[in-house]
Amino acid sequence: MKRTLLLALFSLMLFNLGMAQTGDYSGTLSDTKGNTLHHVFVGDIQYKIGTFSDSLGNFSIPVHADSKLQISASGYRDTLVNATPGASGIQLTLSAVNAASAPSTSLSAKVNVEGSNSGRVASFTEGGAIAPGHRKQDTKGSQYLFDIFVQGYLIDAKSDVIYSSTYQFDYDKMTGNLLLSRDGKTIENVNWDQVQAFTLYSPTDQRFDFEKVPEIDKNHYLQSLGSGKKYKILKQITTKFVKSDYANSGMIQHGNDYDEYVDDANYFVYYVEAKQVLKLSLKKKSIKEDFPKEADKVNKYLSSNSGSIDDEYLTKLGTFLNQ
Repeated sequence: MKRTLLLALFSLMLFNLGMAQTGDYSGTLSDTKGNTLHHVFVGDIQYKIGTFSDSLGNFSIPVHADSKLQISASGYRDTLVNATPGASGIQLTLSAVNAASAPSTSLSAKVNVEGSNSGRVASFTEGGAIAPGHRKQDTKGSQYLFDIFVQGYLIDAKSDVIYSSTYQFDYDKMTGNLLLSRDGKTIENVNWDQVQAFTLYSPTDQRFDFEKVPEIDKNHYLQSLGSGKKYKILKQITTKFVKSDYANSGMIQHGNDYDEYVDDANYFVYYVEAKQVLKLSLKKKSIKEDFPKEADKVNKYLSSNSGSIDDEYLTKLGTFLNQ
């Protein structure tokens, strides 16, 4: 009886150890002819995380011992892979299929939308007046995160991963709307109530993670710069439209001869367990004050990382403090 109990406890310990093991799983995606594949979605079905392959077909994603990866790309057969934490240099090949016979992805591909049109939503096209004889300059900035629609995926209200190779996204910084295009022409607002978080990839493969944090903003998603079990470092982006106000009296010229979209950014620290929010300014003093229980780690990070405190700096800080 005692031996059986010991064996059962030992087996449970091994199981829990295996479940706790995590690490990056990385490799290269190509087709059967050896051509590397860009913008292939690699998603962990169970742990609700994803990434895209870069222009060289490379990808890397954190996985658990029981992770199963769904690999999907337009025109290719979906592939399911058992991922091993820490495995690298994996070569994965996707087989092409005819579009008509291509199977639908096992990840949900349903998005609830509020409406659609054939142009950018809530776009400002008319600006302030310009003095006669003076040519108005091009508008500066943008109300959108990207100039074009990009690849991405979202987490819905049920915590399911939503991805389709036919979906492309953009984010409206003024209205807080996640925008969806299924055909590159029609634009739809994704229903706010249906989305917990979303991830977009820029044309240069830079990753942007956004999530809802009602304690900070009930109308806009916040960009997650560093996220973990203990802390989240969040960036709130709001954008306003400023009309041109150029004037020329013949003797004095003043004002701007262009319309402009002006971004305003605020930063916050979110304590995950306590659900507490603190304002964060881009100064070392503020960072120390916001992490009083991490004084040693914060001092170590600040002394080892010089340069201006920007988004990249805060992203690395968040990763370091959550270790």
